[in-house]
Amino acid sequence: MRLTNCTKIVLIGASLLALSAGTALATSPSGETPTPLARGTLVMPANVNVKLSGGRVKLQARGSLDALLVNVTLAPGGTGGWHTHTGPLITVVQQGTLTIFDARCKRHDIPAGSAMISSGSSVSKSENLGSTPAVFDVTFFIPHGASSPRIDQPAPTGCNA
Repeated sequence: MRLTNCTKIVLIGASLLALSAGTALATSPSGETPTPLARGTLVMPANVNVKLSGGRVKLQARGSLDALLVNVTLAPGGTGGWHTHTGPLITVVQQGTLTIFDARCKRHDIPAGSAMISSGSSVSKSENLGSTPAVFDVTFFIPHGASSPRIDQPAPTGCNA
């Protein structure tokens, strides 16, 4: 059966919502609305090593990988719950301030107009501590065919954030 792009996006969205429901030990998200925007399979290996006037970018990718772009709206008081990812990600905050608590319970505020890159392998939790929605785009690099970039996790021991 051949799936249209619209059908694929609906299936990805359903998978993201189903997998974000959490497990018995995990902390479930609330107030989070993920909207898949695009997904594509990497068609050739990448080996980027570019010096820019403000820094340097190094990126290597090979194998059976997909790039997945998701827009997320996190309501005031909302949380993404504790989780890891199936691969690295780039987050760009469009509106509000996204607060990330890392595995050591350290708080990181990412305001609108800012971006961050993560390996995805360390447990973290996103929250919106503000009074307006936090809106951000995330580009995930995930195994080809993976149903979700998210892996629910329990809160780190001793962290009450």
